[in-house]
Amino acid sequence: MQQSKLLGLLFVIPMLMLSTSAHAFNINGTYTSENGEFVLTVTQSSDWNGTFSGTYFTQFTPVGPLSIPVSGTFHFVNNPNGELTPLALTFSAVMRPDAGWPYALVDAWSGILMKPGYISATGVRTFLPAGGTGVMSSLGTHTLN
Repeated sequence: MQQSKLLGLLFVIPMLMLSTSAHAFNINGTYTSENGEFVLTVTQSSDWNGTFSGTYFTQFTPVGPLSIPVSGTFHFVNNPNGELTPLALTFSAVMRPDAGWPYALVDAWSGILMKPGYISATGVRTFLPAGGTGVMSSLGTHTLN
């Protein structure tokens, strides 16, 4: 009985090591656009399921500068040299104040983390004021590093 438990552990431990250390890639950090208008701060990330969260700051909105919680995903690809970058990512930040729901602002970004600390992304914005006409606009393509 002891021998079968030991053999089981000899199989399970290397598999756990492979599943937890195969990537060991951390995207946490602060990424600022070249013009300073957008700042993504990733405070928590998991390469196990490809998710991240943190805060997003945008300088110019119809209601002034905003700091908004952000969530996103990232996806590794099979790079020929075995590197984990580049990788694809997407994130969105949603602001809808609780008091009376006066507006909803959604910024959504899609891009590529070219190398650690360097994101190239394109963003879009939807702004919907209460009782008003919604506006959709491009935020452009920016380098955040």
